[in-house]
Amino acid sequence: MITHLRTRLPSILVLLCLFLGSVPLQTLGVESPGSLRGFSPDLILQQGKEDVQSEQNIRADHSDDLLALEQWYNKHPQIDYATLIGTSITVKFRDGSYTVLLDSYLEEQPFIRTSQNPFLYESYKGDGCKTAIILNPAESMYGHHQCQRIIATLLRKDYSIEYLANQAVDINYLRQNLSADIVYMNTHAGYFDVDGDQQADAVVIATGELWTNETAQKYPYEYQHQMIIKGMVGDQGYVAFTPAFIEHYYAEESLPDSLIFMATCYAVYDSSMAQPFLDAGASVYVGWSNNTVFWTNSRTSVHAFRLFSMGLTVQQICRLIRSGGFYNWLFHSKLVYVGDGTHRIP
Repeated sequence: MITHLRTRLPSILVLLCLFLGSVPLQTLGVESPGSLRGFSPDLILQQGKEDVQSEQNIRADHSDDLLALEQWYNKHPQIDYATLIGTSITVKFRDGSYTVLLDSYLEEQPFIRTSQNPFLYESYKGDGCKTAIILNPAESMYGHHQCQRIIATLLRKDYSIEYLANQAVDINYLRQNLSADIVYMNTHAGYFDVDGDQQADAVVIATGELWTNETAQKYPYEYQHQMIIKGMVGDQGYVAFTPAFIEHYYAEESLPDSLIFMATCYAVYDSSMAQPFLDAGASVYVGWSNNTVFWTNSRTSVHAFRLFSMGLTVQQICRLIRSGGFYNWLFHSKLVYVGDGTHRIP
């Protein structure tokens, strides 16, 4: 019996090796390189940035960096597609999730880091019945100097003002609190390619709310209906809202004759974000037509509200400011509006 087993043992071992070689690694409890086990969108995005950065000296400028990053993502097996529009990149993963890189670390912009409270709310009572909401999700990056000067200008016009910064500007607040004569928002924005046709479908605007692993469960309705999306600024994810968010939460005449001023990149590259605000009753929507830099954005915002306080119309102000500075001129970016150009602040 023992002798018989010894003679057959080599054959058994050969058959066992052949069998194991034909079984997928996942069946044996070992993760294959292409499996979704351990799948991490953030790690994939970061790896792409690091790989592109390591070759940075080979390319001429940042536009080449972004093109290289788009190409890197499109070659990754866990990514369905990546679309570069302007300076933002939409990435759709194989699991159906999206991320929009609003401002990657490859973009060299000087950040002003502050030690402000991550949740900040202040209110100012004016003598009249006019109201303004000043939202500054990017305060921790760019400071609050421009917003304080805008507030001072509006207080002289007897506005009652709410000022929210950083994480206080979250989805719960934005759902129902934008009904005011003036809404000003200073933050990051970009473009969302929903269907992978390499075309911009919608402007997306970052809130101050951090994106976490629980965000999709916290806001299931908004997430499933693409009212919110993950927007990356550097290595930090934020909840960004899409035009569908405004369409859903702000019905006709809920923003009567409002001035909406989105001090962001690409706010008025097209009318995708402007139109829902106008449909909700806003009089006019103002913002940059292309990319901008924070110091030009901040300075021209203050200047615009000074001109508003002097009685100038939206159309007159946009014509006076135009690009607002050399860098915006290079970006072919202008302060433009959609809606009633004759609008003046009361």
